[in-house]
Amino acid sequence: MDLKNNVIGYCFLLVMLLACSQCAQPGVLTGGPKDTEPPVLNTLESTPNLQTNFDKQTIELAFNEFLQLKQANKEVVISPPLTYNLKTRVKGKSVLVEFDEKETLRPNATYTINFGEAIQDFTEGNKVENFTFVFSTGDFLDSLSVTGKVTDAITGKVVNDAIVMLYDVMEDSVVNKALPFYFGRTDEEGVFKINNVKSDTFKVVALLEDFTNYKFDNSGESIGFLEDPIIINDTTNNKIEISLFQEEGTNRLVKIDSSQYGKLKLIFNNDPNAAVLDYEVENIDVYREVISDTLFVWHNTSATDTWPLTIAVDSLRDTILVYGLERDSFLKKNKLLMTKEASPTVVKINPLKPLQLAFSNPLQTVDTSKILLYADSLMTGLPIVVEVDSMDRKNLIIRYSWVDTSYYFQLLPGAVTALSGLIYADTFIQQYQPSPRDMFGDLTLNIRGIQPATTYFLELLFKSNNLVESFSVANDTLVVKKITGLPIGNYELRVTKDRNKNGRRDSGNYYRKEQPEQQRVTTLEELRAGWEVDTAIDLEQIFTAPERPAEPEKVEGAEGENRDDRGRDRGN
Repeated sequence: MDLKNNVIGYCFLLVMLLACSQCAQPGVLTGGPKDTEPPVLNTLESTPNLQTNFDKQTIELAFNEFLQLKQANKEVVISPPLTYNLKTRVKGKSVLVEFDEKETLRPNATYTINFGEAIQDFTEGNKVENFTFVFSTGDFLDSLSVTGKVTDAITGKVVNDAIVMLYDVMEDSVVNKALPFYFGRTDEEGVFKINNVKSDTFKVVALLEDFTNYKFDNSGESIGFLEDPIIINDTTNNKIEISLFQEEGTNRLVKIDSSQYGKLKLIFNNDPNAAVLDYEVENIDVYREVISDTLFVWHNTSATDTWPLTIAVDSLRDTILVYGLERDSFLKKNKLLMTKEASPTVVKINPLKPLQLAFSNPLQTVDTSKILLYADSLMTGLPIVVEVDSMDRKNLIIRYSWVDTSYYFQLLPGAVTALSGLIYADTFIQQYQPSPRDMFGDLTLNIRGIQPATTYFLELLFKSNNLVESFSVANDTLVVKKITGLPIGNYELRVTKDRNKNGRRDSGNYYRKEQPEQQRVTTLEELRAGWEVDTAIDLEQIFTAPERPAEPEKVEGAEGENRDDRGRDRGN
């Protein structure tokens, strides 16, 4: 009996061991398909959306799965904005939205809470997109909307993440004192839409802020505005277009340096081009030069002169006394210099342009008998025309009809005298060789689209930054501008609608109700060696389609291997 029981016990133990062995075998756990669905709102367990006569309360939004909030401080926004920040948090499968106890909601206002992409499921991060919660503190929900686009005033490109704000108060100061009644943000296309707007009249302002506080209180912020309020009602179709700009700010004089005779150095916090110089004194020559934020006032004050110079720009008006006491010692210790020394090798020059020599100071007089040009080794002087550059008095211009030969140039002591009285006391000798003419090209601009009562300031730029030539056009149907002897390469045309006709772009000003002068840059057809490129420029089209390159004008009769509709090879 015992033996029988023992056998049964051993068999039972063996079966159990085999069963455990099978259970211990490693295996791969398999789950269901990956969750790709965003959480779904459970309306029965949530605070009702689209409420009227809403009292301040905690809003609970219940979903069908566990949640997480991502970047809620950025993504969750409420319009009209609150005085105190909303508090948002997750509780299991719900999002709770809480108002600050000190917050007071506006009466008879429709509020929209936009959650952006903040609400996501906990496991896969699937986003609840474009979810909004709308309520009204009045008897009904406002249902009107305002749409539009925001662009950059200079580039014409759309601006993403700009805030467009509607105010029901018309005072200009409201932009830095109060929060807007409604606001919306632009998307990647620069487009905004503000929903649930009431029927009313609104001031419209757009801002691009680094730190969002819905107020124009930082000089580094970009602003745009509509000059007139808009009226919102059932019959209006508001499609707003706003250009953003940065104000130049009020100019002020930062530093005055009069340590060198004949040169007054005035450093401003902004571009001083608009500065007006006023002086009532005879027999004194003054030349102004602007480099970045610095205005140089070059003068020839005599040793016995002291005179007042008044500088006026924006609200600044300052008077500086200019002295000539150090003139004699300055002239004894210094001399006029060229900015570039002579090269021991032959220097290549543009055969279609005059020769330019740059000096350290503005020039006043020239002794042409001490400026000589020879061809090859012949010592017979050539008939040259010498003059001071009227656009930049630091440059000396030598004009001659260059041919394909070597030239020897001499600038002897005493050839030029600076405005300050400094004399060039060295001898400059340089050999020049004109480059082949077919290494350059000509550009003809056929300018159309000139709008009535509009002045356009045009700047031809070489390789984006180098100014080649500038000019203005107005009151014409067609302007043909031919520019010859240009280095080959890529050119751009920068066009400014020059409202005040001062030959530069001026920014806008919110409080003075000045819109920025619009500016656009268009890329021209590449200029190739030996070619003449005719390009049609429609000025108004540049502003309506700023990123589209100007189309070249087809040249009649162009054919053959070296001719196309973009230009013609002058060598054939």
